[in-house]
Amino acid sequence: MSSALLNPLMRQSLVCSQAQSEVRTDVGPEVQTEAANFSVPRFITRQPLLDAEFRIIGYELKVKTATPLPVLPGATSFRQIQDEALLVSVIDLEYQQALSRRLTLLNLDAQTLDNPLLAKLPLEASILAVHPGNPTPALLARCQALAREGYALALDEEALMPGMIPLAMQSKYLRFDVGDNDLMSLCDRLVRIQSIQGPRLIARNVENQETFAACRKLSFDLFQGFFFAQPGLANARGIDTSRLRIIKLLNLVMSHADFPGIEAQFKLDPGLSLKMLRFINSVGVGLRYPVRSIGHALLMLGHDQLYRWLTLLLFAHQESDGRSQALLRNALVRARLMEILGQDQLAKEDRDGLFIVGILSMLEPLLNLPMVQILAALKLSEPIVEALSHGNGIFAPYLHLAAACENGDVQRIGQLTQLLGLSAEAVNLAHMNALIWSESMDV
Repeated sequence: MSSALLNPLMRQSLVCSQAQSEVRTDVGPEVQTEAANFSVPRFITRQPLLDAEFRIIGYELKVKTATPLPVLPGATSFRQIQDEALLVSVIDLEYQQALSRRLTLLNLDAQTLDNPLLAKLPLEASILAVHPGNPTPALLARCQALAREGYALALDEEALMPGMIPLAMQSKYLRFDVGDNDLMSLCDRLVRIQSIQGPRLIARNVENQETFAACRKLSFDLFQGFFFAQPGLANARGIDTSRLRIIKLLNLVMSHADFPGIEAQFKLDPGLSLKMLRFINSVGVGLRYPVRSIGHALLMLGHDQLYRWLTLLLFAHQESDGRSQALLRNALVRARLMEILGQDQLAKEDRDGLFIVGILSMLEPLLNLPMVQILAALKLSEPIVEALSHGNGIFAPYLHLAAACENGDVQRIGQLTQLLGLSAEAVNLAHMNALIWSESMDV
């Protein structure tokens, strides 16, 4: 694990641990009472931010409001404490380097806007979503000062009271909650803000294809949610010739066929070889020297390691689009998160199974086929089939935990974390490391 990422998050953990014995007295009684309840875990969850072509251009990171944190120095509310946890997680140098091509959207309390940690955020890659419930002149002045300094502000539609219009004009984004799926009402809401020129529109809580398509027609620029990962979003693609060749290769590798036979199958499709070599030579694989050919890859990696990278080719289809890429990117985060969480929990011979389950779990929405039909074509071990088909077995809790980190189900995260004997800090570290690692893969 990278010390560059570990240190800031460990400092956060140490500060929180220190607070267990030092509940502050300069805050209100409600905060002090909650501060005593610092055994309640807190978890970072993520939600992708996509453009109209399904490309993931960033992530919204949250510490859920249902999970209190111990009081940190300088904080006067638990919302500020949660904000502090988020800021500590993303100002890390390695995070910023790895996700320099992505946006990071942070929901911040109005009082957090004076936090000195804001100065450590990269202006070009950060969005500050502010929720001024009581827009005082001082708060408006602070927001406008941040906008002049180059911070990208995102203002929620419900905050657009008359006094907020000047700030809306200076904000880079306006966010609309479309989770109620009332598209007629959404049209009316858009009409009311048509005089505000400049900000880009973000649709929050996009839950299905119909809402996404409607918001795209209504000229929304960005979309938040895992709607792209729902089965049924695209027409059933079936297992076409290209993927059948990949499945044949997967089955050959799984059965430990001889290297010349595997290499001969790759030669039938030079495009597959190029894509495979691109994956293997990604920084995230960590090889000291570049792999020059499939034969070289077989010698360097062996059957088991080759199998895990071969699964990625199922997404790198000849007609792959933005949605396929988004599914693959999400599969990489999920697979790596599962692998990190299980590295000290499972036997060495089972750990590759975690990664494979994470990748293959996204094939159902990719192909829009039942998982049972997909697995019928693959020769997989019983524990992998059990996890993917029935949600049972040694890999299943890790798959469920990774999925819960995606959909923000904090109660489920807490249950699974306890079941696996993991700490909240371990889950958050694994989640951030998986996100960073996925960006090192050339997909």
